[in-house]
Amino acid sequence: MLKVLPWIIICALGIYIYISSRPIFNIGGEDDKIEVTNHVIIEKIELLGKLELCKFYMKDIVEHKVIKPWYDKDSKVVLIISGEAVGCIDLRKIDSSSVQITEKQVIVTLPPAEICSFKVDHQSSKIYDIETGFFEDDKKVIDKAYQLAETEIQKSATKMGIEKQTRLNAEIILKPFLSGLTDKEIVLK
Repeated sequence: MLKVLPWIIICALGIYIYISSRPIFNIGGEDDKIEVTNHVIIEKIELLGKLELCKFYMKDIVEHKVIKPWYDKDSKVVLIISGEAVGCIDLRKIDSSSVQITEKQVIVTLPPAEICSFKVDHQSSKIYDIETGFFEDDKKVIDKAYQLAETEIQKSATKMGIEKQTRLNAEIILKPFLSGLTDKEIVLK
């Protein structure tokens, strides 16, 4: 009996551990119950009025280098950036003086095209290489490079003619829409 008693205790202990670990390791197919409660409050409502007419998707390779004094190593980060810039026209700027109606035409003076937003797509962007000095934080170097890349997205979109493309798209979209409403020739200035 003394030889069997340790085996009985080990088996009983094994059964106890199995039963008590079922909720911890989700053994036995029981699903966890999750309860989520949200209390969303509107903080601010803003009138936009901007008609987005084109979006430029861009890729950029950014090499940001900080040259350090002789006692520290230079910092360098190379990023492959994906970003976008959105061109729009602010329709809130159109008032009664912007619209002239004649017998045959409706003449609308549109506000100038502008860049509504520009941003770096962090999910599609990659850090290719990073080298930092002895006293430099990797995160700060990377953040600075991303900030410079975002500014470059805005500058590049302007150089590539996003305002001109926005203006062309405004004519393509607004002329048929307005002519369908008035049955007159639409002239956009």
